[in-house]
Amino acid sequence: MEILTSADKRFCPYDSKFFPTAKILRCPTILQIKKAKVYFHPFIVSKFRKEYDIIHLFTFFTYSSVLATLLPGEVKFIRSEIGPPYGLNFIKAKAKLSIYHTLTDMYRHFYDYYTAYNELEAKTLELLGFPKERIIVLPPMIDFEGFSTLRNDNEEDEVILGVIARISWEKGIHRLIPIMKQVIERTSSGIRKFRLILAGRSDNKHYAEMVISSLRNLLHGKFIYLGEVAPPYDFYKKVDVVIVPSLTETGAITVLEAMASGKCVVASNIYPINLYISHGSNGFLFNTPSEAAKIILDILAGNVDVKGISKAAQSYAINHDYRLVCPRLEKLYQRSVS
Repeated sequence: MEILTSADKRFCPYDSKFFPTAKILRCPTILQIKKAKVYFHPFIVSKFRKEYDIIHLFTFFTYSSVLATLLPGEVKFIRSEIGPPYGLNFIKAKAKLSIYHTLTDMYRHFYDYYTAYNELEAKTLELLGFPKERIIVLPPMIDFEGFSTLRNDNEEDEVILGVIARISWEKGIHRLIPIMKQVIERTSSGIRKFRLILAGRSDNKHYAEMVISSLRNLLHGKFIYLGEVAPPYDFYKKVDVVIVPSLTETGAITVLEAMASGKCVVASNIYPINLYISHGSNGFLFNTPSEAAKIILDILAGNVDVKGISKAAQSYAINHDYRLVCPRLEKLYQRSVS
């Protein structure tokens, strides 16, 4: 089986692991205009073939999802990533005369199967009129074996707090400023030393400079910015606690990778993170910077069973291992073309 997709150095290392029996064909970048990469697009490459058995597209509301309706194929899958019922994407898709509404109608007409990350997302598709029998719940996948075998390189008597994400508003990186300010202000005797490590590419130069300079001024030598780290294994080997301050998420893969790595995760109480984390059991959820600061201070004070949290996190994350999910997807492919 051959899979045609775009080149991306963040994901290339996973190709042979996630799809050991498939050949991944990645289309190279032909030019870049500012931050936008222009690929030798799969649609162009596909014109050299008469028909595909299966075409599986990456998410609603992308230009590729429109182009793929023109590709010759026996069966067409698309991953929705539309989110929970009555969320922002649902509201946009329900608004008549909107581009989202038009695209949603097109997906119902031109695609055969729709994959959703969970039952909530599947319910959204039902409410938008997609036939229930063609909606497939397929959880996000991670390389559990790769992450679960990582060992912490930190040998010093301090707690390393880590954040790995795009440096963007949506990922809530600016929320680290009030969180860490309150941690500094409330630090007292008996609190272990700590450092904050931030990793990730910058989507907006002005935003990134504002956040990074603010954290440096606040934390001084306690703050390190690594830049983009891909693949992320080295990052998880450096940290003890992973903070996820996102304002919005779709699959929240970072949370699952951190849990698989046996890290204590402190994350925003938003969808779908709050489907993965049971507060106080396999991680922690927060609604405000003050709540996040209190959780972090409890960890630094030794008031949290970090080992127990980490063990429970790994027990949950294994359910998202690609070795469990990929065979389900392969069976769906086989059944759809039989």
